[in-house]
Amino acid sequence: MNTTTTTATDVQQPGQQPERRSSGARTVGIAVGCAVVGAAVTAGLVLGLGGLTAGAAPSSPSSAGQGGGYSAGFTPSGGHVEVPSAPAGAPSHHHVVPNPPAPPKPPAPSAAVSTLQRELGQLNYYEGPVSGVMNSQTTQAITYLQRDAGLPQTGTMNAATEQALVQFLAHGNNQMAS
Repeated sequence: MNTTTTTATDVQQPGQQPERRSSGARTVGIAVGCAVVGAAVTAGLVLGLGGLTAGAAPSSPSSAGQGGGYSAGFTPSGGHVEVPSAPAGAPSHHHVVPNPPAPPKPPAPSAAVSTLQRELGQLNYYEGPVSGVMNSQTTQAITYLQRDAGLPQTGTMNAATEQALVQFLAHGNNQMAS
């Protein structure tokens, strides 16, 4: 035998509206939820920026004796430029300054360019160091060779310029010392 007790408040009578809860409880729940989300976003921003604050201790022992007062996390090795912190009592602003682009690497020396510089030097067109790197002096020397050979003055080596260089090395030119 199954005995179940029901009270008058548990059973809804036909034609009776269900009991409405106050919207005040819902409003409080939404407000609490928004406060929790706001606190989480704020904590995420603070932690995401590394907890940077004005007047923080220097970030490395090497910068401690160099004026100090730099914001934590801004080190040359850390990928940022050091930015002085704000004076005590001033509002804290976080400015991330990107590193300037790295200068291009110089070209590697070439044996062919070294030979070219030596040969142009034998003909008194090139007076710079034999570095193996195509520099402005080398380009200018090629231009002078092209001028004396009656070629277009491009400053770059091509088949006609190479042939003129071989001819001048074999037979001399008007630039060679007597």
